[in-house]
Amino acid sequence: MFYDEIKSLIENKLSPRVFRFNSEFYGLYYGQVNNKKHIKRLMFTVDLNLESIHYAIRNKINLIISLHGLTKEPIANFNQLLINKLTLLSKYPLLVYILNSSFIAAEGGISDTLMESLYLKLEKPLSIKNDRSEKVPIGRICLPNSYSRVEKALTIENLLKRIKSNFNTDKILFVGESKSEINRICIVGTEAVDLKYLKKALKNGCDCFISGNFDHNIANYAKDTGLNLIGISLYNCNTIALKKLHNLLSLEFPRDDFYFFEAKNPIQVFA
Repeated sequence: MFYDEIKSLIENKLSPRVFRFNSEFYGLYYGQVNNKKHIKRLMFTVDLNLESIHYAIRNKINLIISLHGLTKEPIANFNQLLINKLTLLSKYPLLVYILNSSFIAAEGGISDTLMESLYLKLEKPLSIKNDRSEKVPIGRICLPNSYSRVEKALTIENLLKRIKSNFNTDKILFVGESKSEINRICIVGTEAVDLKYLKKALKNGCDCFISGNFDHNIANYAKDTGLNLIGISLYNCNTIALKKLHNLLSLEFPRDDFYFFEAKNPIQVFA
């Protein structure tokens, strides 16, 4: 496969460029390339940590597709950890492509994966304008789906059990009454809750909101407005979504080699 074939597929369909949010980075992040460069070995990863870069070099990867970059902010200075990563990357001529929030909004991306994994039914996308005044379908507004014959109504407690089981997680933050019934759920696959997403969810008649972790102010807002709020680590969800992307591209280019670097969530819970 050629680089321009992969780039076109990603930017126009799988993780569209138009879905990138505000000033975050999207696209070719490291390396120089011409569009007809042949890509034989491609690797997917959630993060560009030292372990994933070592893995790419050992396996002579030509292109890394990562959800996150080396840093969240623009590089203002070079600390030793960043220097170590760049030194490793320079040892082998590879390319790095970053998806960021474009893959949250994409069809089959993180918000969709979160919805599907929790056995919820899509009602409509939740769109938020970025700084270019373009509507980005960052979230999903969902309706409860019957999970078992025993469940007559979906409650917060039922939903928390689904999350714990389906994402193999022990840390779930929530605001609300565990026995309260849920009628409409808003899902946004971002690592941290943004107040504007909660306000938009309430305007759309949602009584539950699921996203990444939240702070005290967000929790108070949810409590005051009566919105049930659930915050989870999205690391496992990110991994599942990227694996789906890995499988799709490997079917599209069956003659090439595809790798997936799967690291454990660096955040651990003491039980």
